[in-house]
Amino acid sequence: MLNKVVKEYFRTLHHKKSVRAITAATIMLGLPVIGAYSYLFAVKRIELDYVPIKIKGLKGLKICQISDLHYGPTNKDKAHFNKAIDLINDQAPDLVMLTGDYYQWDPDYLYDLPALLGRIRAKTGVYACLGNHDYGSCYPGEHRNDPFEFEVIKAAFERNDIQVLTNDSLILNHGEQEYNLVGLHDLWSKRFHPDEAFDGVDQTLPTLVLSHNPDSVKVIEHNFDLMFSGHCHGGQVTWPFVGSLTVPVKHKKYNRGLHRITDRKNLYINRGLGHTFRMRLNSTPEVTLIEIV
Repeated sequence: MLNKVVKEYFRTLHHKKSVRAITAATIMLGLPVIGAYSYLFAVKRIELDYVPIKIKGLKGLKICQISDLHYGPTNKDKAHFNKAIDLINDQAPDLVMLTGDYYQWDPDYLYDLPALLGRIRAKTGVYACLGNHDYGSCYPGEHRNDPFEFEVIKAAFERNDIQVLTNDSLILNHGEQEYNLVGLHDLWSKRFHPDEAFDGVDQTLPTLVLSHNPDSVKVIEHNFDLMFSGHCHGGQVTWPFVGSLTVPVKHKKYNRGLHRITDRKNLYINRGLGHTFRMRLNSTPEVTLIEIV
């Protein structure tokens, strides 16, 4: 019985205000130095993580990725996001990938974020998929607790030159090299249809995929070379030896960084820029620079 109660507590950690508040207060009171650092400073740091990777048929492409901004009442510091955007622009990327969970909990924050993200500069463009928080509810079976349906976010982003891919695909070029870019609806949205997204895609070409939830790598049966995901915040609060308080995925090892799934399939999971409860420990907010070498 106790085990079930504990599991349910941590399952709802990111989604219930009371659980978030109790967790943060417990850490702050029980471990005041670590708690204060996690609450006041760690959430505001940003690391640039450089990841070189080889993809057959594609070379020289520079891609920046950010994820999980969770812009809203608990995470509204525009200076933090502007710092990340400046860092992206300093890399002069060919592509920028945005991998979901842009908002939470308050509709008053809709229009500021697309305009802010519209400052991003990339030679081939800025492309996005949506996360579970971008559909009105956080996870399957939960009542509506986020401010927008996905069509509203998609339209706002596209007015600011950010193309949102929802079970869509494109053919892009890097010099004389062609490659596919495929973007999926979120795995939890009930709109996630890989067959639709990959319909007509020439899978002999190098293929990049945007899919917010890293669990989707186990669902997609089509060939691809590199999937960009987020969702897990790198664990957000990760204790030495113990691990994360909660990782909202079935495959717990897919919570951050680069993973080789098969000889062709690779997965990169960005730790995100924001938070669902105001704490970070051993999971610094991240801008990723992936270079296809």
